[in-house]
Amino acid sequence: MKIEKTDYAETLPQESEFTFSPNPVQGARLGKLENKLFVRSPRRYKLYTQGRDIVCFLEGKGHFKWARGEKDFAAGECFAAESCGEYEINGSCTFIVVREQ
Repeated sequence: MKIEKTDYAETLPQESEFTFSPNPVQGARLGKLENKLFVRSPRRYKLYTQGRDIVCFLEGKGHFKWARGEKDFAAGECFAAESCGEYEINGSCTFIVVREQ
């Protein structure tokens, strides 16, 4: 149950490669591509993992919130969320989630 800053060496796909939902999801623009999500969130987005998510921030800043606390983030940073159940990403931001379950 942790969220820690990490280096992510893989090349992330471009926004144009994702298939987007025609309607907002949790107020955000949501795209999917294989095991990846593209999220452009105006304020808050909730996720859930029992495995490992890599969250890479493309724009914005804010903080994670989960059962064990809070952690700040900014554009250009990547984090590994491991077995933390439900977690929130708070702040106006754009990010890609790579689900490594």
